Formats: sequence, C-alpha cells, structure tokens
Amino acid sequence: MKRGLALALAAVLLAVTGGLVWWFAYLPGERAHEQADAIAAGLASGTLEDSWFVTPGAQAELTRIYAGMGSLRPSVSVGPLTSQSDGSLGADLTWRWEIHVGKDPWEYTTALRLHRTKGPDWAAEFTPTLVAPTLGATDRLRATRLSAVRGAILGQQGEILAGNTSAYRVGIDKTLTTPESAVASARPLADLMGIDAERLTARVQGAGPKAFIEARILRRGDPAEAALARRATDFAGVRAIATTFPLGRTSSFARPLLGVVGDATAEQVDASGGTIRSGDLAGRGGLQEARNHVLAGLTGFVIERVDADNRATELFRVEPLDGADVQTTIDAHLQGAAESILAGVGPASALVAIRPSDGAILTAAVGPGSQGFSTSTLGQYAPGSTFKVVSSLALLRAGLGPDTPVQCTDGVTVDGYRFDNWQGYPRSALGEVPLHTAFAYSCNSAFINARDTIPQAALVSAADSLGLMAKANLVIPGFLGTVPAEANGTAHAASMIGQGQVLASPLGMATVAASVAAGHTVTPILVPEPSQQAATPAVPLTQEEAGALRSLMRSVVTEGGHTALSTITGEAVGAKTGTASYGSPVRYHGWMIATQGDLAVAAFTEDGSSGTTNAEPLVVSFLEAANR
Repeated sequence: MKRGLALALAAVLLAVTGGLVWWFAYLPGERAHEQADAIAAGLASGTLEDSWFVTPGAQAELTRIYAGMGSLRPSVSVGPLTSQSDGSLGADLTWRWEIHVGKDPWEYTTALRLHRTKGPDWAAEFTPTLVAPTLGATDRLRATRLSAVRGAILGQQGEILAGNTSAYRVGIDKTLTTPESAVASARPLADLMGIDAERLTARVQGAGPKAFIEARILRRGDPAEAALARRATDFAGVRAIATTFPLGRTSSFARPLLGVVGDATAEQVDASGGTIRSGDLAGRGGLQEARNHVLAGLTGFVIERVDADNRATELFRVEPLDGADVQTTIDAHLQGAAESILAGVGPASALVAIRPSDGAILTAAVGPGSQGFSTSTLGQYAPGSTFKVVSSLALLRAGLGPDTPVQCTDGVTVDGYRFDNWQGYPRSALGEVPLHTAFAYSCNSAFINARDTIPQAALVSAADSLGLMAKANLVIPGFLGTVPAEANGTAHAASMIGQGQVLASPLGMATVAASVAAGHTVTPILVPEPSQQAATPAVPLTQEEAGALRSLMRSVVTEGGHTALSTITGEAVGAKTGTASYGSPVRYHGWMIATQGDLAVAAFTEDGSSGTTNAEPLVVSFLEAANR
C-alpha cells in the first residue's frame, strides 16, 4: 500500500514538474513568437497597439514616420527568435516595399528586441530604427512619385496627333481669395471656359481651403486659347499655371479616336492591378485609354529620409520608365481637312477615308453635331442605296452583268407595302433598263423586283465579301455593319435597298468602297500591329467582280448626273449615293461613298433631304482637298 501511495505521489510530482516546465519554457516562447508576428503584421499595416511595446507612443511614432509614404505599405516578416545575454529575445525583421509592380522592391532588415514582462508575456522596444536602419529620432520617410514621360500618338507620317504640349492649367486657387469670392468666380469662369457651371461651383464649394480646382487645360501655343487663359485670370482667385500636358493638336482634333488624358479615376486604379495609382494621369476614351499601358510607361519613386529641418537623404530610387509612342494610320492633313469640311454641318456627320491598297484609315472625322460621339466608327445607320453596291455583287453572282436588262417600275408593292423610287426619279430611266442605268439612277424598284433572284443569304455573303460583316479590329471600339441572316417578304425587299434591319457605319461603307477599289476584301486598320489579321470572307471577292462594281460606280458619275464628281482633278471617280428613311415622322440619312485611285471615301449626315444634297458636297470638297 505504501508502495502504491509512493507511486501515486511520484506521478503527481511528475505531472506538476512537467506543467511547470511547460509554463516556464514552452508557453513564454510561444507567446514571444505570437508577439513578434503581431508586431510584424502591425508594422506592415501601419497599425500598432501601444501595449505591445515597453516604449510609449509607438503608434503615434509609426504614424509620423509613415506620413510621407502615402498609401504605400510594406510586407514585414520575422526571422528566428534568439536569446540575448540580458534575457531578451532578438529577431531580424525583413522589410519589402513594392514600389511598383514589376520593379525592384526596396528591401532591408531591422532588429526587433523583445523583453519579458509579466508571466509569459513580452513587449518590444520601439525606435525609428525598427522601421528603417538609418532613421534618427526625429526622422521620417517620404516617397515621391517620379513621373514618366507619356508617349505620343502619331499619324502615318510620324506627325504628332496628340502629345506633350505647352499649356496652362486654368483654375481657382482658394488660397488667393476668400471662400465666398472663390465660389463667386466659379460660374463666370465656367461660362468662359465652356464647361458646366453647376459642377464647377460644387467642386469649389466642396474643396479644402488650400485647394486648386482645375477648370480647363488650354494650349499656350494656340493664340485663341492663350488669350482665353489670360482673360480667366481677371476673376478673383483664378490662376493660369504654365505646364506641359498630353493634348491633341486642337481641342476637337480626332477626339473620338484619340481620347483625352486626365487624372486616373478610382475605377481605373482598381482595375489596373497596381500599374495605375491615385494621382497618375491616364487615358480616357479612344486610343489614350485603349493603349494607356503603352503610352503611360511606369511611374517611378524616390524614397527619402527627411529630418526635422526637412533636409532629405535618398534611400532608394525606382526610375520611371517612359511611355512609348503609338503609331496610327491617320493622315493629319486629311483629318484636319475633313473636320473643317464638317464644321458647318448641323446634324451628326462623318467623313471616313480608307487607303484600299492596305486598309489604312486615313480619316475618321465627325462634325460638331455628333457631340463627341464617334459617328464615323460607331454609328449604326441604315445605309440606304449605298448598299446597292452589295446587292449588285449578289446580282452579279446570280448571273447578271452591268448590261443585263432589269425592270425599273414606278414603285413596287410587296405584301401590301409600297416601295417608291426617290421623288423626282426621271421617267426616261423607267422600264426595262440595263443594270448600270438602274444603279446609276438608284432605281429602288429594279433591285426589289430582282429580289427573288437573290435570297437573303446571298446578300449576307456579298456583304461579307465586301468587308461589311467583319468585326472591326481598330484597337478602340468600332462597328462596320450587319445584315440580317433571315428576312422574308417586305423585310427582304427592304434589305435589297439598304433599309429594314441592314445597318452600317460610315467606316463600314468606306470599307465596302475600298474593297471595290482594291479588288479584294479590305480590312480597315487604325493601329498597325503584328497581331492583326485580315478578314477572311467565306466567298472571296474576285477581281472580275470588283471590276464590274467599279464600272457600275463609275456610271453614277457619267450617266447618273453627278457631274460635280467629274470635275475633280486626278483619276476617275466612282460613287454611289444613298438616302435612307427612318423614324416617324419620316426623316432621312444622307450618304455617299466614292473611290478615286487609292482612296475610298464615305460621307454621312444623320438628318437631311438626300445623299445628293447633303453628302455629295462633302465628298467633293474632301476629294478636292486630297488632290491639293
């Protein structure tokens, strides 16, 4: 019995001894590791608990040291804990600041020292050297962005379409006047700058007392804009700050294609994966946005140790990587000429020019009536009789030729719906006439009367062969055209003359004209890139077919009465007009496509009376400009 009691007491003693060993050895070590990990995580996030430290005010000190680092935060990891001669524990903290995705990080180590407090708990020493090795007692860190030089968008001859330009940043500096005067200046300044007065006023009211609220950036080299900047400074608190900024040749030059540059939006920052940061410039719309990753380059940073007297010592630098230029096919002279021609057109309008030999888009201009929308490349409109080029290709494939007789009647009724020829159609061109006459005079009934010869699928195939059905591969959003795969009765009849559900953009109809001129399916190109692939229609356009279509388009000039096109200098011009009805009450789109040598053009006005009246003068003016 005594022996059993002894064994029991021994077991209890062993358990107590083991517990004490666990308490005095294992538990404090575990707590030390936990404390070191918590401190590392807190340093990484910028949030510490003062109870973790034997020195007071650790959080306030860390906040002071980090104040100049903006949103940048490091990753911090803890090395092995080792015993020190004074009974404390030490470990190396490995710091890694990733300044920019893909760039070398700033890396270094600091020493963490943990001291035993009560029981198994530990607390650390906090000094600035815990954050960075060379920081003095009053030093702090500062990160400064090093801007990259933004690349330019170039025209086909290397001319700058949009690039870094001497400019004025015009805005209200609230430090120069009273809050009341700053607000009072907002409306007249907005009116002068041509911007939204309510929005500018709200921005001024919501900004801090030291804010500069930018209203507009104006070109120093443009006399009118420079004068506008000078006039703006007459208002209380308004400054015109000289700067350099990525701008187009003018405020409207090819703007839907090129886009603009401004401060990166929150959405752009979030979507960039770290390549765009708050405060960076970024493209908005057009090529500036679509190729921002090429144009912008990569910003750099310099990290400095700053003392109490604001003297800085460089600790680390990430050099910026300047942006690259983006080459386009745009001809600056022709683009400018097209915009000048459209300047007086009230409705939405467009002029597109393509070089058939390689598909280069030389011009994609819009008029002021488009209100910034890219009518030229995104507009979706019924193409009207310009689509008869497509219908004629389908007829050629059905066995007709330019001289084949067709029936041009005084209107035609399909399933109870009457289709008429255009008002004033000459009676001399009615009856049984050659296809080239029906085409030259744009006889609706002749094409609709031939509808049974051409199923809807044949129209789709012809449109595909002429490049209208391809997906626009412009780098920026684009649309060429669409023809419904199925259409019967009146819908099929309407398709024959480019109405109903047939849609095209001015770029799409310029592509049709370019394919006729080239003798093969043309793929329009805005930004030449190796990855681009040419359209591959199921039925390729042949040279023989293209030749017949060229003769039909030439008959519009020689036979159809469009004599203004015959007086243009240079090679012979071929053309096709189009007038498409839409809406209720009925309104009309005006169209014309034309070819001359290695140039294909489409002109469009959203509202007008006819292609002859509204679009043809635009084509004539453009071709004359192209030949000068």
